[in-house]
Amino acid sequence: MASTIYPPKETNSHRSHIPRLNIDAAMASQPSSAPPSPKPNNSNGSAPSKSKGHGKDTYRLLSHDEWVQFCRGVGVFKDDESEEVIRPTSTLWPPKGFRDGLYQDVLTEKTKFTYMFHSVDIVSWLLMLLQIAMGAVLTALGSVSSSKNGTAITTIAAINTCVGGILALLHNSGLPARYRSDRNEFYKLEEHIKSIVDTALVPVDQDINAVLANCYEIFRDARQTVQNNIPASYTTSPTSGKAPSARISKVIEPKK
Repeated sequence: MASTIYPPKETNSHRSHIPRLNIDAAMASQPSSAPPSPKPNNSNGSAPSKSKGHGKDTYRLLSHDEWVQFCRGVGVFKDDESEEVIRPTSTLWPPKGFRDGLYQDVLTEKTKFTYMFHSVDIVSWLLMLLQIAMGAVLTALGSVSSSKNGTAITTIAAINTCVGGILALLHNSGLPARYRSDRNEFYKLEEHIKSIVDTALVPVDQDINAVLANCYEIFRDARQTVQNNIPASYTTSPTSGKAPSARISKVIEPKK
């Protein structure tokens, strides 16, 4: 005997146990819904257009000729005839083996500030440990009552004062953190150049000349940032993108 897919109808005995809902009371107890918010009224009468891209950068792939031009422009090829990209091979001096160009200058500046940062950092830690040790020695000598310890205590106290003065001078100069920030400026440019060399991806609105000019502009801004953050440095006012010689010649040009 075949069974149906629909369930059997409920009998009156089962239906009597189900509570009956009062629909009118339930609808009356519901709060009144808020009126729909009005749409923004534009002067043109049209709906607001969404911004394209939403802050996302779009990239394009360089052609082989453009990629070769970029690599030659920043100086990462072995020579003028080869298209072999040079990688840093020396751990002590990474710019070794590179041709004269932007990439070698970036590596030189980054390596120089890396050595300066680590050198000052090591000296600072050694001076702080020496100061702690001399403080402990002074405490030990001060607890011994002897007339012979006066010279030793005075000498150690003088050295401790000199060490504290050097540490204060380094701290007030922003060292070694300032050297680390200087290194990071050129490290960001190095990563930018490496990303273009390795992936051949550039912003879609830039041609190869604009990409090269952007790299040199970033390098110039990094060097200017380093110079502006040197203590007691003389910083000139911005020149609105014009060379000083051009502005001077324009000023002193006689009237015809």
